[in-house]
Amino acid sequence: MQVKGFLLDVEGTLVADKRYQPIEGAVEFIRRLRPAGLPLRLITNNTTDSKASLLAKLGRAGFDLTMDELHTCIRAAVTHLRALGATRCLILGTGALAEMFADAGFAVTDTGEVDAVVVGLDTDLTFGRLRLACDAVARSGASLIALHRNRVFIDDRGRYAPSVGAIVEAISYATQVEPTLIGKPSPAYYRQALDDIALPAQSVLVVSDDPFSDLAGAKRIGMHAAFVLSGKYRERSVIDSIPESQRPDVIAETIGELLTGGAIEL
Repeated sequence: MQVKGFLLDVEGTLVADKRYQPIEGAVEFIRRLRPAGLPLRLITNNTTDSKASLLAKLGRAGFDLTMDELHTCIRAAVTHLRALGATRCLILGTGALAEMFADAGFAVTDTGEVDAVVVGLDTDLTFGRLRLACDAVARSGASLIALHRNRVFIDDRGRYAPSVGAIVEAISYATQVEPTLIGKPSPAYYRQALDDIALPAQSVLVVSDDPFSDLAGAKRIGMHAAFVLSGKYRERSVIDSIPESQRPDVIAETIGELLTGGAIEL
């Protein structure tokens, strides 16, 4: 497979989990793209770190990347909220996430009188906060914004935990309001990344450990897809339930194996 640009997932693809230990061959993969002059973007649904914090973590793990190469769901959400004309937001997530939206100019409040409920990863979620979000959507008509809908994530102790999608599903089920999806696999999110690297979809390879969300979404808009077994899913058979047209083009144990195994040419 010969491609002209790359969109790379982070957790489960470049680093093992929230501990940000590099996966074998991942640092070298990035290094080998540089002499070839091939553009890349890290496509991340991370809702707990600012771009600066994320870049610092990746730097400590050995990755040489620039701020411009990080394409986050936070950036896409800010763009969407401004287009809506939203000014007041209820944020389900970490204090750092709330601060990011405040820094972007939104009034972040803990009342139900808001224009939008923005859902990120909230590991301290309480029933009271969940009730507040449901009330804002059902009674006040706030837009329900899902930064992503990932099912699970692997925490810093290697444990499987419910991700943003589980929280979004609870609010959507209770209010009967379908959320607006911002991060992967939203077509708008992917197209923004493609615009950044100025390449058509058919020239780009997406590499991820999530065949259900990231890679199926990539295939739907015409990108190539590589599934790595270094993250949430360790068995090749997990793709059996995915429609054939949305299955990955190649499967590898790790991102490094994509080069050493000859699946792609630089």
